[in-house]
Amino acid sequence: MRRGRSKSLPRRAALLISAALAGVALASAVHEGALPWQDFAEQASPVIVDLLQHAGLGLDQIVVTGQRSTSDDAIFKALDLASARYLVGFDSEAARLRIEQLPWVATAEVRRVYPSQLSVKITERTPFAVWRHVGRDELIDKSGRVLQAIAKESIKHLPVVSGPMANEHAAELMVLLARYRPLADVFVGAERVNGRRWSISLANGGRIELPPDGAAVVLYGLEAGDSLSKLLSGPPLIIDARASGRIAVRPARTGNVRGSDAFADAGAASNGIGQRGRP
Repeated sequence: MRRGRSKSLPRRAALLISAALAGVALASAVHEGALPWQDFAEQASPVIVDLLQHAGLGLDQIVVTGQRSTSDDAIFKALDLASARYLVGFDSEAARLRIEQLPWVATAEVRRVYPSQLSVKITERTPFAVWRHVGRDELIDKSGRVLQAIAKESIKHLPVVSGPMANEHAAELMVLLARYRPLADVFVGAERVNGRRWSISLANGGRIELPPDGAAVVLYGLEAGDSLSKLLSGPPLIIDARASGRIAVRPARTGNVRGSDAFADAGAASNGIGQRGRP
């Protein structure tokens, strides 16, 4: 009676199979959430990584949608593709947080699409105003976040604000001005003074000095008495409402109006109040 002989697998093949099984086990643990991806990255040997890639689980394709002003290079850098060798060990949440740090990005969604694809969906911010400070112009969104630097006076359809912290308070000012059409129609720019109040420059060279507090009350009082339209339709004036309970009016010296340099050509185009869009 002849006994059958069992043939042993070559040692290398056995090791590869063992590595493959270990890799699958680790990958499954990561996929099910039982093993953090950082631990997987530490435990996965080069052999396992190579097997995962050959099995179609390598990170081979990235689909990015929704971006217009954010470059692909910036997104790829935020994804940290140099470290992303395989899809299983990719930390989508960390990548999402990095992408949302990019200036234009409002929200990002990063999904792993097995076997080998990343899907990145971007929602970008909307330009709200131009912030002019320290000798340069920057686009800002409604929250005051700086989106990008732009050539000076290259954007004509958005309102212009200047001065320290003007970006943080621009939205509330535009909401206020939009309530008073006669003022909105002649607005060319606003300077934030000492981080506390607004000085509004008008198309005819006049100016309105608003108080740190109660600016809405001042404008409402002027409009209620029909004084606002009359003051704005005549020769250029300085309307000084900084003192509580008192408004001083004097002729503006149009050749030396504070803020005229900051908004030199703004009067030639739309003031942008109530208008929003991309550059």
